Amino acid sequence: MLGWLVYGHLAVAVFIVVSGFSLTVAPARREYELGGVLRFIRRRAWRILPPYWAALALSVIVFGLITPELTGRAITLKGVIAHFFLVQDVVDSPKPNGAFWSIAIEWQIYFLFPLVLWFRRKLGPVWMVAIFTTGVIASQLAGENVGPLHGLLNFTPQFLALFVFGVAAADVVRSGEVPRWIGWAGAACYAAFIVTAITTGSVWVDHAYFWIDLLLGAGTAAVLAALAGGHFEPLKTLLAHRIFSGVGLFSYSVYLVHLPLLWLTDHFVVEHLVSDKFARFGLLLVLGLAAVLGGSYLFHRVFERPFLENRSWAALKTSLKGKT
Repeated sequence: MLGWLVYGHLAVAVFIVVSGFSLTVAPARREYELGGVLRFIRRRAWRILPPYWAALALSVIVFGLITPELTGRAITLKGVIAHFFLVQDVVDSPKPNGAFWSIAIEWQIYFLFPLVLWFRRKLGPVWMVAIFTTGVIASQLAGENVGPLHGLLNFTPQFLALFVFGVAAADVVRSGEVPRWIGWAGAACYAAFIVTAITTGSVWVDHAYFWIDLLLGAGTAAVLAALAGGHFEPLKTLLAHRIFSGVGLFSYSVYLVHLPLLWLTDHFVVEHLVSDKFARFGLLLVLGLAAVLGGSYLFHRVFERPFLENRSWAALKTSLKGKT
């Protein structure tokens, strides 16, 4: 009955496409020149690592210290070190926070971004997508069928293709025009997924995520291009609503800390109020949503926002001194 919840994985797939699109907007205006690889990596590190490390510490405290009798075995020094250096998809270790797997993949894709832009600059969007998608499919098939290469699957290779889809969609920034059928083709991809999910079930979808991710990734890129090109105005208006745009400002914090916040809410509140599993789920949905949004916003103000408003340690120190 709750099998549809496994499709939360697809939210990460959509995010990867959006990430590729948003990071390419500025280079697209400069003929796909990045403006310095080291500068780009430093800015990305400054943006994502401090709140990520703070969330890692919070996860260790919640799962390893507050309720160690239930979850303490998930916290090991090896796991913490692997997650600290964002190699948890390479190093097999216990996971202090199960949501952190995608952060490592996103971080590693950043180092390939200059290469992706080089292909876009030299060969254009079609060949860029074709080359990277072919390479990704080859990696997946090799990981599935060649024993020594099974570790390739830990990288979730399709996410590189999804990122490239987002890069290709950002071409609308330069051209300014997108055929209307592009957006409807993207909507058709979503419709195809819905039909597939209904007819095959969550178990099949879970085993076919590689291909499902590619389908939804292509659809998301097409819809993004259509929105940026002036189509789907009602959808654009809805997404621009202050509720969605407001939550979007601290969405990274939501992703980082939603698991420990949900766990605390369930363990200390919900499980003491109801015993029926469906009633417990419904109550957790209500109380957990409030806890996640409120807690994530506070986390954002303390651990994320200062690094958005200040671009260096010197600026951050000056800002902090001004508030004391």
